[in-house]
Amino acid sequence: MLKSIFSTAFFAAAALYVVAQNYTFDPGNEYYGTLEMDMYTEHYMYIGHDLQDSAYITWRLVENTCPVEWDIQACDYQHCYTGLPNYGNMNGVAAGGQGYLRMIVNPFLTPGLGMLHFLIYPTGEPLNYTDAYYYLQTTVLSAENTEGVLETAVVSANEIVYSGPISGELFLYSVSGKRLLSVPVNSQTERISLESFPAGVYLLQSPTGKTFRISKPL
Repeated sequence: MLKSIFSTAFFAAAALYVVAQNYTFDPGNEYYGTLEMDMYTEHYMYIGHDLQDSAYITWRLVENTCPVEWDIQACDYQHCYTGLPNYGNMNGVAAGGQGYLRMIVNPFLTPGLGMLHFLIYPTGEPLNYTDAYYYLQTTVLSAENTEGVLETAVVSANEIVYSGPISGELFLYSVSGKRLLSVPVNSQTERISLESFPAGVYLLQSPTGKTFRISKPL
């Protein structure tokens, strides 16, 4: 009986502890950002907490699918780094306050998209982590769309219908930045079947570098 009471109390305390360490993310723990092609832009993810004392927060980079040509510089609460290190420890964030991650990115005219996957956890407690993601993509270079053709991409009858310039290739990516397939553009309208793909969100990159967010319904 005593053992049962102890076990119940232990797990209740553990559950309370985990809840107490939860963070709130603004605008969310999945950040979607657009990059200017030839300049640096800043992308913030704020990390708040409701502890009664200062919080010490660690971030760790576990996956980076961004093009190697992009220059990415990371900052966090009270630190800026040379480049993008694999981890960092923030200064103490006051009770009820917010820390942050800031990505400063310049793609240097290299079009594309990529994902940064971080683990966020109380310093010294790597198993008590929350996943956080940056999904970044470039804008379209105006010089690339020389044909002056309006580009569209819609989902219809379980396939993507793309209209745009008659040249180059279409690339379909997962939201994590993994390339799933490429399709040559040979006509004003191209169709890509989604039959073999599960429901979810995908990214379609056009021959001009424009990226469309595609949702396949259940």
